[in-house]
Amino acid sequence: MPIRFYLETYGCSLNSADSDIIIGKLREIDAQPVGSFEQAELIILNTCGVKEPTEDRIIHRLEELSGSTKPVIVTGCLPKISLSRIEKAIPNYAAILGPQAIESMIEIVPKILAGARGISHLDSTDISKLTWLEAPAESVICTIPICEGCLGNCSYCAVKFARGQVKSHLEREICQAIEKCTRDGYREIRITSQDLGAYGFDIDSNLVTLIQKIDEIEGRHKFRLGMFNPNLVSESIGELLQTMKSDHFFKFFHIPLQSGSDSVLKAMGRLYTVEDWESIIRTIRENFNDATIATDIIVGFPGETKDDFDLTLDVIRRIRPTVVNISKYGDRPGTQASKSKNKVETSTKKQRSRRLTMLVNRILLEDNNTWIGWSGPAIVTERGSRSGFLCRNSSYKSIIVHEEADLGSIVNLQVVKAARTHLFGRIISFA
Repeated sequence: MPIRFYLETYGCSLNSADSDIIIGKLREIDAQPVGSFEQAELIILNTCGVKEPTEDRIIHRLEELSGSTKPVIVTGCLPKISLSRIEKAIPNYAAILGPQAIESMIEIVPKILAGARGISHLDSTDISKLTWLEAPAESVICTIPICEGCLGNCSYCAVKFARGQVKSHLEREICQAIEKCTRDGYREIRITSQDLGAYGFDIDSNLVTLIQKIDEIEGRHKFRLGMFNPNLVSESIGELLQTMKSDHFFKFFHIPLQSGSDSVLKAMGRLYTVEDWESIIRTIRENFNDATIATDIIVGFPGETKDDFDLTLDVIRRIRPTVVNISKYGDRPGTQASKSKNKVETSTKKQRSRRLTMLVNRILLEDNNTWIGWSGPAIVTERGSRSGFLCRNSSYKSIIVHEEADLGSIVNLQVVKAARTHLFGRIISFA
């Protein structure tokens, strides 16, 4: 009888891909995921350590699970960031594993089911995880990690303690994983990592070369590229955009700004200026005027003044990104920024976050209203959270339709209404 495990995933798309890899690896010992805690004989938490609120949520969940008789494996980034909190939250843990120790699960799980407890394996290995990836069932979206680790040393980030220096997957391994996904009917292929721009620095390759190769993979799929920092693509952005003119790519770009103040960016350890970031955005829009531009902002970084924050507001007003992920600064263990004596008051961080959110919400609604009347093709990628189906056009806009459609199908639709977070459309025809 198969081993039944319940897997909870927290955090970014790279963590989501790691969960797909865990599922694929555990197939080797006839283990299969189940949809509920009650059905499982083993619980796995794939954790995240980027933000304190997420960590607190994970710790609370572990405290709940500590009262269960079912064995719990804790993996992902958090064990390398806040190990002591995990051990305190669930002292009866079955195993704690680092994010590069997934391959050890096939040896550890049988031991746990035989009664072993307190296993710890935080060391990294050189084994490529990509060959174990099993794309999620009943979906047309799959996530392909191309590397992990980064080349930066941001003063606020603890993920570097968990993921380390950049380690890239070989181009042929990535292409093989994508080809399998496309053969299996996946239509939205998400290319992910901590920083796509870091790809290939350790294997004499680069992001442009990689996306030129994956563009050659035939099929009706589209790629959505993940985040890349501006300093790592400033010289290659022209070649990158030229390749992305292919119909295989959503015109979606996630390029973090973090602050509109160069002095704050310097204190953060970011290796670019505001003008560097703006220059790349202008270049993108010169090539794709309807591109979705996503960015990230941290408010209340230590030492951020009112003038610094006003500069951030000015940049957002001027550039009007399509998506803005706003975070209030929070200390992460062991980081340089956490040791600063020039912290911004919590009330000030909340006030700045509210002001920025109000500005962003107004911009998003204004931008979405300009799409009313647009018509064209889109891929049906997901069922709506409440009803209908979510479709993505070439600009990666979220468009909800309420006619029946098959996941993965291409429909011609017209946008008839706009909300702040998405558009509403009606299907004109099926391609």
